[in-house]
Amino acid sequence: MSDGERMNFCLSDLVPPLRWSDAARITALADPPGLPDAWWRTLPLHRVLAVLDAEALGDLLTGLALDHWPAAAVGDVLPALHVLDPDEADDPQVAIALDRAGSWHGLLALSGRELADQPFVKARPVLTALFTAVFLRMSPEEAPVFEPVPEPVPEPVPELIAEPVSELIPEPVGDPPEEQVSEIPELIDAAFGDLDDQTWMVAQNRVFADEPSDPEQLARLLAVHPAVIHDLEAALRDRLSRWLALPEAKPYNEHLTWLADTFGTAVPKDRFVAAAPWHERELRSLEVPAWRFVLATLPGYRLSGDWLVDGDIEDLRERTRSLIASAERPPTVPRALEMIGSLGVRPDVARQWLDSVPQLRAQKASEIDPDRQQGGQQGGQQGGLKDVALTRRCFRQPDGRWWLRVDVTGDHLQGAEVPLPSGFAAYVGLAPGEDRTVRSAAGDVGLSWHARPILGSLLRILDEVAAEEGSHIFLTLSEEGMLRVRHLPAAEGGDETSRALRLVGYTAPSGTPEQAARVIAARVGLTAPVGRPELLARLRERGDRDLLSLLG
Repeated sequence: MSDGERMNFCLSDLVPPLRWSDAARITALADPPGLPDAWWRTLPLHRVLAVLDAEALGDLLTGLALDHWPAAAVGDVLPALHVLDPDEADDPQVAIALDRAGSWHGLLALSGRELADQPFVKARPVLTALFTAVFLRMSPEEAPVFEPVPEPVPEPVPELIAEPVSELIPEPVGDPPEEQVSEIPELIDAAFGDLDDQTWMVAQNRVFADEPSDPEQLARLLAVHPAVIHDLEAALRDRLSRWLALPEAKPYNEHLTWLADTFGTAVPKDRFVAAAPWHERELRSLEVPAWRFVLATLPGYRLSGDWLVDGDIEDLRERTRSLIASAERPPTVPRALEMIGSLGVRPDVARQWLDSVPQLRAQKASEIDPDRQQGGQQGGQQGGLKDVALTRRCFRQPDGRWWLRVDVTGDHLQGAEVPLPSGFAAYVGLAPGEDRTVRSAAGDVGLSWHARPILGSLLRILDEVAAEEGSHIFLTLSEEGMLRVRHLPAAEGGDETSRALRLVGYTAPSGTPEQAARVIAARVGLTAPVGRPELLARLRERGDRDLLSLLG
């Protein structure tokens, strides 16, 4: 069985620019006989290749690439080329192009226009050979080349195939949930079923995407100016707002109100997705799960990792930590759950929310435990663990996370372990007595807390970023538990203000001393505007002597 038969995908699944283009302007798509309308979106590839052989399909895609997407990289037109063995594209013209590009990756990075500009290279035969090699891999092994493969026709069983099975099960009298389940998706499909291909692309990849694509990338694939992408997105969002204001959208708006009333300030993502049966259904008009449409229209809420939060998740976590830390004595678990109700966290998810707050995960054995209440507070610490905002060399970056600055020494470059401040260790969820392994771009790294918190050797990471003694590494853990690393070379010269900004991870031009002070204040967790005395007091409290020496 070929790759194409194992996976039920169509041509536009393989060719992103085809999904994002206005098919009405591509007359070549309507030319091949024996294929239905919109075959590139609806017909499985193995059935297409039973009508058009691999070379004919490769030639068709070559024409599209050169005529409609000349600015798109070859590897972006057909990403499957990245996993193709170059030997499979054994063609003299490909060999010439590969020699000019210098590598397989370099060849796939060239656009059709750039390929045509290369001396001695003929772009059309090169592209045809490359695309054909991919389609040959996916061709049905036993199907006749030019004959359509007939679909097997099952015995008609109308009572079983006419409707989904769930619709054949009678609902209890007086309880019509199935009508409510189908009503809202149909409303949405009726409102957005007429999007042109380019607007549909923006909907899929910007407005209703889990991770919105970069407008520059979409513009490059469509060979349009990025402003076109921004205009399409603005027009779609305006259309969405106007639809929400229409009388026919009333059932949908009532659903949004019910969700906000039910969720409070925070709800786990899986509960949000399961809040209504139709949330997990795919919208025919947009080809996205309905919950993503709901998320884009739920006022004020943002999805961050596994949580949907009304507002900024880091702000809610900070308020949770402050609420617990400000208690006269360390609260019991039931009391802590009751306390965070004042933040709008519903009782049914309160325990999950507490467990999701990084610092509290590490501190709950001491701070939120009835057996340890007599331990008291120690110099601004509870249970011996300091707030990350009061931890030396920890700075809150614009992404909302706290990062630890590690000043690289000769020992680090020889593979030595990295001691961690307890406040930062608690922030990333490490508990006393715990051993963990975290992933990084350069491999696994160990975390442990026995005599003190320790991060294992960073030698591979330091080698990869070409760190030198005196440079700086900023570290944090992502929501997914991935060790994120940012390298900042050692400063060469510069005034004291610029050097201070560099120590908190800020590398833009320093501006005035007052502007620099505001940046540093924000990086050490001072949210309200503060004066220089308050900033210096916070730095002394944290123990940031290097910053004090530069600013004092």
